[in-house]
Amino acid sequence: MPRSERKDTLKQRMSFFQETKMKQEEKFVADQKNFLDTTLKMILSNNKREIAETERECLNKKQELIREREATLWDMEEKNLLDKHQLLKQQMKDQYFLQRHLLLKKHEKEQEHMQSYNQRMIELLKNRQQQEKTRLPKIQRNEAKTRMTMFKKSLRINSTGSASEEREKIKQFSQQEQKRQKAERQHQQQKHENQLKEMMGQCESNIRELQQLQEIEDELSAKKRDQEAFFMMKESTDNSNPSSPHKLSKFVPYLDSSTI
Repeated sequence: MPRSERKDTLKQRMSFFQETKMKQEEKFVADQKNFLDTTLKMILSNNKREIAETERECLNKKQELIREREATLWDMEEKNLLDKHQLLKQQMKDQYFLQRHLLLKKHEKEQEHMQSYNQRMIELLKNRQQQEKTRLPKIQRNEAKTRMTMFKKSLRINSTGSASEEREKIKQFSQQEQKRQKAERQHQQQKHENQLKEMMGQCESNIRELQQLQEIEDELSAKKRDQEAFFMMKESTDNSNPSSPHKLSKFVPYLDSSTI
């Protein structure tokens, strides 16, 4: 084999060897990293489990001490808790009527504000329509004067008939103009009626929407009061039951977050 070919072959082998070595090193580093990551996760998991076990033991011990203390004190507290239960019922009843009264007053005021707002919007619309109605005759007179002037000018320019014929054309034009103005006034009147009808419908819709919102608010308020009453009475009832050294504590058992 010629020397040049041997040299090229040697270079190719060296290159292949270096490439193979580099891949092996990269694989080794990757394997080491995966091993370290797995080991670290295992250590963290073990630590978390040990901490959770320690916390559970501490909390269980604390609950046991609390239950023992509750068992020794409960007999003396029972009468006070029963009295508190009755007082709480009366307070809840008074609070219910007060909240209901305030809510009704609030709804009445909201309805008054809505009625005032609707009335104000209707008055503004009527005032604007009255202004438009007042301006229309003046606008029509000016337009009629301008149109008549232009018509007469057109007649003079394109005049082919006698003076009596021109007067007849002017008369017909004037009659057409009167009809046009009447139609314009009728159109405005119809437009105003439609606007007022639409505004009245919008006002009624505002009232209905407010009533619906108030009904929802009333319903939510009632549900909230019922829920508050339920939990307050439940807590009072639970605390008023006779106890024993084995009475369950109000504390819940410890739950490890890793098991949820």
